Amino acid sequence: MGRELEYNKYYYDYLTNLPNRYFLYEYYNHDNNKFIFVLFYFDNLTYINDSYGHLFGDKVSVEISKALIEIVKDNGKIFRFGGDEFIVIFHRNLDEAISIVEDVTKKFNYFFKVEGKDILTTVSAGIYAPKIGEHMDDIIRKANTAMLKAKKLGKSKYVIFDKTMEDDIVKKTGMIVDIKKAILNNEFYLLFQPIYNLRENRIKEVEALARWRNNKYGGIPPSRFIPVIEETGLIKEFGVLIIEDVFKQINDWRNKGIVLKVNINVSPLQLRDDDFLFEFDQLISKYKIPLNLVEIEFTETQILDINQQEIKKINELLRRGIRISLDDFGVGYSSLINMIEFPISTIKMDKSLIDRIDEKKVRTLIKGILHISKEMNYEVVAEGVETKEQLSMLKEWGCDKIQGYYISKPKAPREIELMFKNMYDKYNVILGSTLENYVENR
Repeated sequence: MGRELEYNKYYYDYLTNLPNRYFLYEYYNHDNNKFIFVLFYFDNLTYINDSYGHLFGDKVSVEISKALIEIVKDNGKIFRFGGDEFIVIFHRNLDEAISIVEDVTKKFNYFFKVEGKDILTTVSAGIYAPKIGEHMDDIIRKANTAMLKAKKLGKSKYVIFDKTMEDDIVKKTGMIVDIKKAILNNEFYLLFQPIYNLRENRIKEVEALARWRNNKYGGIPPSRFIPVIEETGLIKEFGVLIIEDVFKQINDWRNKGIVLKVNINVSPLQLRDDDFLFEFDQLISKYKIPLNLVEIEFTETQILDINQQEIKKINELLRRGIRISLDDFGVGYSSLINMIEFPISTIKMDKSLIDRIDEKKVRTLIKGILHISKEMNYEVVAEGVETKEQLSMLKEWGCDKIQGYYISKPKAPREIELMFKNMYDKYNVILGSTLENYVENR
């Protein structure tokens, strides 16, 4: 490379004095050897800057660079790529590079001191073994993809890039465009799954479930498209669309003499939108929906990172008379504390518990949830009920409601109407019959 490049300040980071991204590109253009490329992301630097200021954050970055130099030594060349990203190029085999990466992740999984303050900044690493001649932008993109996957695994991790990750990115990129088109073209639609009230022996409510059918993908489960919608920020647009569709359906049913409460799944990300409550109120007013016909569901795993401002919005919904459900209860790591901290009206026990109801420990756990919920004045819905035996046990133990294939699969609006029409005609009971008659004659 020439002395001009080696000593030009343009190619060095002003803070750590490490080679920067400009040096990286020049270095690569002059290097035709095979190497291992590693992108390190230091997870907590943004929080450190916000807590102690950028000058202190700069000092932390300097300490990180010193630690990297000490660990990597002459085994690789270090570059400061961005505020919280460093790149190391190893002219070694993959196993040797991984060994050094493991040393880095271990080093930064512990506190270190800066100006007397204990600092913890875990590191996530993406590893990629490029082909000779591959463009640097592609190399960085692939290492970054692996690093992001490492972050999702819980930080202090490293991931080696493979072809499946690239395929997933291409598919996701295409799906993002198709989701936007689907919102504009009204490709999303709703199914409704009945919820049976065991105390009143009737169906008085349903859960609205978003579905998407597309010519390219066919029928796509929500587990595939909802995470993409949340990641891309389309959740606001999508969420308003779903809420409005639910309100339209409630209104349509009311005009036909069918009064049903509808549970709507809402992402906590929607609560971060300052306009959420305003838009919700606008739609309530537009369709003249009684608030007692609406219940909002949040999944337990989604609320783990919810902040106080979002909790205030949920409390505001409760004050207006809208019930709040904690869905998938029993899956998260902090179920009991969520019962205390999170403002709720209803707990929905996850299907994974009901599936194992024959196990003694699980039965004890379910009974405990039902007892605690009753003491705290929460209703309990058991999800995923599929057999008469499951229902009998839950009813005996005091469960309030059940939902699952034993009652009904999710149905289109017209099917819901026919179901209740048949109930009325056959049993002369508006919006309900005994469970036995319903199941036998549905």
